Amino acid sequence: MGGGVSRREAMLDAAAKLFSTRGYVDTGIDDIGEAVGVTGPAVYRHFESKEALLVAVLDRAVEHSTAIVPRVRAEAASPDDALTRLVDHTVAACIANRELTAIYWQESRNLPAEPRQRFERVQRKLIDEYATIVRAVRPALSPSAARMAVYAASALMRSVANRESSLSEPDLQRLLASMAYAALRAADPNPDPIS
Repeated sequence: MGGGVSRREAMLDAAAKLFSTRGYVDTGIDDIGEAVGVTGPAVYRHFESKEALLVAVLDRAVEHSTAIVPRVRAEAASPDDALTRLVDHTVAACIANRELTAIYWQESRNLPAEPRQRFERVQRKLIDEYATIVRAVRPALSPSAARMAVYAASALMRSVANRESSLSEPDLQRLLASMAYAALRAADPNPDPIS
């Protein structure tokens, strides 16, 4: 393997795969080292602890997520186009980065307070940005209702992270995107009471 960057990236890839399949708690530094052909202690030359490795893996997930809204804003021709692109890009990212998606939502609770709070701030900001795009299409939604609609739709979009499917990736993407888009478009700010 090449220099420090490629070895570090290989360790991040291995950690992402192992944290996703075994869980953070059940994955040891020795397991990560073995996956890249080094001893466990050699991992510590690149990461000071297993927690630091988890933070680095989660930083990757956040980088993927935070890149979506600026891309959507640059590409969109209208509010409805922005919402469609937001859903399409988010679903595509969840499918392409299943391991990172799963780790982010399952393992961030294992972080110490400071990085956990940092990730939570980023997540709140993303939800607010998504809600702003939704409200441009559904102006009758309150900011709070739009955020809740985004939380619900994002749960649907990231559900692929923990499920295997016999659907092809394009078919899976079309299915999830159409469901998430329909959910965001159908969000009713004044639903009739259930009889």
